[in-house]
Amino acid sequence: MPTIYCDNLGATFLSKNPVLHSKVKHAAVDIHFVRHHVNIKKVFPAPADRERVKSCLSELNEMNNGFKKALNIGLEQLVATVTPRIRPMLDTVATISYELSESEYADNEVNDPWVQRLLHAVETNVAWLQPLMTANNYDSLVHLIIDFVVKRLEVIMMQKRFSQLGGLQLDRDVRALVSYFSNMTQRTVRDKFARLTQMATILNLEKVSEILDFWGENSGPMTWRLTPAEVRRVLSLRVDFKSEAIAALKL
Repeated sequence: MPTIYCDNLGATFLSKNPVLHSKVKHAAVDIHFVRHHVNIKKVFPAPADRERVKSCLSELNEMNNGFKKALNIGLEQLVATVTPRIRPMLDTVATISYELSESEYADNEVNDPWVQRLLHAVETNVAWLQPLMTANNYDSLVHLIIDFVVKRLEVIMMQKRFSQLGGLQLDRDVRALVSYFSNMTQRTVRDKFARLTQMATILNLEKVSEILDFWGENSGPMTWRLTPAEVRRVLSLRVDFKSEAIAALKL
């Protein structure tokens, strides 16, 4: 099979072309159906014919994999083009304080410190692509953008210090992001933000030992995405939590 090369233009064409996308989407299903549900010996009694059919199926499978690879390369190139336009808004989050007083927290309710600016950057640089792409490909693009945003935010938040109200602010910020991105894609996004959500939960606690109400057998339906070491690290971000109490936790 010839090598498939996909530049930005070609990638965009492939991702938005419904005919090509249909071929990529259904080729694997059709091949699987023929292999597992069609009695090839009955339809093609001659051994030579069966071998030709198997050869054709193998070539179709290779072609299907080639289209998928080209599509993935195209999406990665689109993400690489979009994310540098979003990153400056993310980098400003590093300058935002989460050691909030009551008045500062109340002011943030009126004057959002960064979330709306980030979402505007996403809207400007991503949303316009939706009518140019198939629904599945656009969903994949959005989720790759979410991966980029979440990864950067996790790094930034792990370098901050928080008051309890700062933890509440982070919870509000993450909820706003989840709400926005949920409206951009047909697939769930909550799992993408699970670690940030759990960080906000920890930073909202009244005292260090309260984490035990959410950990282990007390976690209920929650699946922790943070390791015990990461939980301790997040607890240490609270300006009013003592390191001795954190170290004494049995997680």
